[in-house]
Amino acid sequence: MARELDLDPKTARLAWLRGLDHPEELAWRLDPVWSRSTDPYLLPGVGEAVACIRQAIETGRSICVYGDYDVDGVTATALLVRVLEKLGAQASFFIPNRFSDGYGLNLECIRELRETRHPELLVSVDCGVRSAEEVRASTEMGIDWVITDHHSLGKELPPAKAVVHPQIGDYPNRGLSGVGVAFKLAQGLLDAAPVPKGEDRAFLDGLLKLVAIGTVADMMPLHGENALLVRRGLDALRGANGPGLAALLKAARIENGTVVRAQDIAFGVAPRLNAVGRMGGAEDAVRLLLTRDSTEAQSLAARVESLNAERRQIQRHLAMNLSAPDGGDFDLVVEPTAHKGVIGIVAGQRMRDSGRPTGVCTVLDGVAQCSLRAPEGFDLGELLKLAEPFILSGGGHRAAAGMSFDLPKLPFVRQSLQRGAALQARGLRSPSVPVDGLGAEWVPAPPEMDRLEPFGQGFPPVLVVMQGDLQAAPQIFGEGHVKLRLTGIPEQLTWFSGADSSHGMLKGDSIRVACTVQDQPRWGRSFLVEGPVGSAWTIGEEAGA
Repeated sequence: MARELDLDPKTARLAWLRGLDHPEELAWRLDPVWSRSTDPYLLPGVGEAVACIRQAIETGRSICVYGDYDVDGVTATALLVRVLEKLGAQASFFIPNRFSDGYGLNLECIRELRETRHPELLVSVDCGVRSAEEVRASTEMGIDWVITDHHSLGKELPPAKAVVHPQIGDYPNRGLSGVGVAFKLAQGLLDAAPVPKGEDRAFLDGLLKLVAIGTVADMMPLHGENALLVRRGLDALRGANGPGLAALLKAARIENGTVVRAQDIAFGVAPRLNAVGRMGGAEDAVRLLLTRDSTEAQSLAARVESLNAERRQIQRHLAMNLSAPDGGDFDLVVEPTAHKGVIGIVAGQRMRDSGRPTGVCTVLDGVAQCSLRAPEGFDLGELLKLAEPFILSGGGHRAAAGMSFDLPKLPFVRQSLQRGAALQARGLRSPSVPVDGLGAEWVPAPPEMDRLEPFGQGFPPVLVVMQGDLQAAPQIFGEGHVKLRLTGIPEQLTWFSGADSSHGMLKGDSIRVACTVQDQPRWGRSFLVEGPVGSAWTIGEEAGA
């Protein structure tokens, strides 16, 4: 691969360790040209959806985009509204409230929309595929539906004019995000399939900025077509951006014109957009992405920052006060007073710390409301099927999902998830976490690393072992963060939230830690500690690439 693709052998080795052993598989990243992307009309439902939406536009019917409150839903909503506006549609959007309306299509919300906005066509994004009853009832009110979604399918498809979903039929990319599905529909609506022409190229690359943000935030697999879409979106973010997106990037400390990486999205942009829906209504997040007014953008961005700061404080308090994992195959914890808006983030943190599927639940009116997260190799959709007899609702995808159940059913739900997770764990190749090598010499230079972007779900960030003797006791800074310096290693190691784990370490102690790599335009390369290297880590080829 190094010879054929003109790669540094270190770079080719990183790709090989991630399961890419043929140049064509790596070309989705290295050469993300439009001709490689899949024809959108191969995605089931796109043809019918395009015909229905075009007819609505031509006849002047009002269209409302019904989205979801997470980043995937917010970006999908903004994307489709932008496309409909370009096509001259009478378009508006609606995002349900996480707390009062819940996930998916809400019949009361639909009735209110009918009374206040009089939509004749509703188009869902990132939701709706399991809402057959709601679609049936609203159709009787005289409202037509186009459903676009990527979450797990229910027992029946909604009786809509069209249902666009990557897991219906044989579409090659079954791992599309909600915004990815909306983008494929947009390609069809704009006659930009499979390769856009003329000014549509720049417009679609602008849409791919939103696809990159939503796909990374929703932890969708970053290989194949997803790698191409996200890579083009990340590259487009380096250029000129609208006022709202520019303000968002600035808040996330992503400098204008610099390389934007998937991890910048995951840890800088996505949490800010998510905070709006986690702390209340998410419509301001859509407005921020759509606004063309710099004054409005600054005002909305300031609100986003305020909500994100509030979210972080609540999240830290919850994480600190939850009981420790009990060592079971599925870590399910219930805290009746937990803020519903942050349980998903805390579940993700606990999952990364334990390496096990995790659920964090709050309780509302005697019903446990849970967010679930799972590491690579597990499938939450299959686990929810095992718990189906005991839960009220559940859905999502492999890595992230949600469920609700009556609190007295907790023992049965826990046992079902524990058994299912134990069975799935047996099928994994190895219970260990593979790292890419011993020492910084295994990491290619920043330009070579950037050629492999995007790193994330399904294509994990680079992880190397650093070992040596402490030059001094760990230096604690901020809110429990740690700086380490080891003999023979010029780079300082930073361990975020590592104060407890490093407690008792002294000058001269020999330590061995696994570190991710971070390259910044202003201060260069740094290494971030993920944790001590023990029996759960294996190095390089020992991991069984």
